[in-house]
This record gives sequence, structure tokens and C-alpha cells, in this order.
Amino acid sequence: MKPPHYRGGYHRQAAQLRAAAYANPSTRCWRCKLTLAEHPPHRDGKPARWTAGHVIDGQPGGPLLPEASTCNYSAGGTLGNRKRPRRTRLTW
Repeated sequence: MKPPHYRGGYHRQAAQLRAAAYANPSTRCWRCKLTLAEHPPHRDGKPARWTAGHVIDGQPGGPLLPEASTCNYSAGGTLGNRKRPRRTRLTW
């Protein structure tokens, strides 16, 4: 069974959102308010691209808005790190 983020109409809604964002060069990332042309590239040099960003991070089925991939991946990494159990340092 697919995870909640990939069930139902998510793919269709995300594809429509990305297509609309690419069709309008003045679209701004909801998180950082930059257009795709203004957005810095990823660390590996690849340009940012449009993704469907969750307004409430990690909420399946929640509202989606256009978000630059660098902002979206950063927010996802931050959320994942917060959910991960904290490691304690061993003292000898």
C-alpha cells in the first residue's frame, strides 16, 4: 500500500500545481517568496524547480502551494530530523 502522501488525488493535484507554476514566471515560492529565476540552485549546482509544497509540513491530504525544490527539501529534512530520536553522546 502506498504511503498517505501518494494516495488519492495527490499526484494529479501536485502535477496541476507544478504546471501552473511553470506556466507563470511570476509565481513565487510560498515559503521564501522568491520566483524560480531568483532562487539559488541546490548545493550540487542543479537549478531549483517547482514542487507541490505542503502548507503544513508532513500533513497528508493538506493544502498544497507552489514551492521551490530547495525550500521543500530543506523543510522535509528539518521535519525528518526533528522526528528522529536524539542521540546521546557516550562518555567513557
